[in-house]
Amino acid sequence: MAPGGFIHPSNMKSASVVHSGRQLFALQKKFVKSAISPAQWPSTMVPEVAFSGRSNVGKSSLINALVNQKQFARVSKTPGRTQTVNFFDVGSKMHLVDLPGYGFAKAPKPLAENWAESVEVYLRRRAKAQILKNLYVLIDSRRGILEIDLQWFSMLQQEQVPFTIVYTKSDRVGKPALDGCRQQGLEQLNMIHGGLEPLPDDAVLVCSAKDGTGLTELKDSIHRHVMMGTPMTQKRQERLQQTADLLGVDADDPLVTDGFK
Repeated sequence: MAPGGFIHPSNMKSASVVHSGRQLFALQKKFVKSAISPAQWPSTMVPEVAFSGRSNVGKSSLINALVNQKQFARVSKTPGRTQTVNFFDVGSKMHLVDLPGYGFAKAPKPLAENWAESVEVYLRRRAKAQILKNLYVLIDSRRGILEIDLQWFSMLQQEQVPFTIVYTKSDRVGKPALDGCRQQGLEQLNMIHGGLEPLPDDAVLVCSAKDGTGLTELKDSIHRHVMMGTPMTQKRQERLQQTADLLGVDADDPLVTDGFK
């Protein structure tokens, strides 16, 4: 069982799966919208994968590297500049979601707390509705997993949000340090779900937005989660949407999802 109680995609790799992330990310990509409240989230049932991490961990840079567009997601040297939930479309097949960073942010404390609450609401509701297929939690390779990250993992486990650990900025550390990062990530994930089942190949990834290390593996991981991981049946999707239409709310509204546990 994966972190949060979700089943990970199979470790088996077929010819149709290996490197299919490249084809996915070759599709047209565009910005969809920024949202500060659930009412502003996209109302479609397009699968989503999201990115979170401490402020200044390199989320926007990694997204830009994935789509091979330097200014696709806004990059800032000031920690905490991502203040909204930002949605990007990839070939109408999925949405990439850039979430505000947790931890240090140059903003008044009440505002930073509002950001944190909005992110938790997004994760809780989208995961329950099975729109969110996976969350990629980014960790700075130079810093490793800190106490604030452990608190984040705990929240994700409690809310049953499936997630993968991604160490960023791998170009700035040596191989021994990267090996230590991988081991640290695997140990944390084994502790989270009790080590009862083997972890999938993509449970812990190492990437660099600067030199491209690990981007192919990350793309393949995203493809597996979007196309194969925790799938909703078409019938269930239709029932969710029909119920939402009757109630006049979005398909991920608790009024709908609470009835489809």
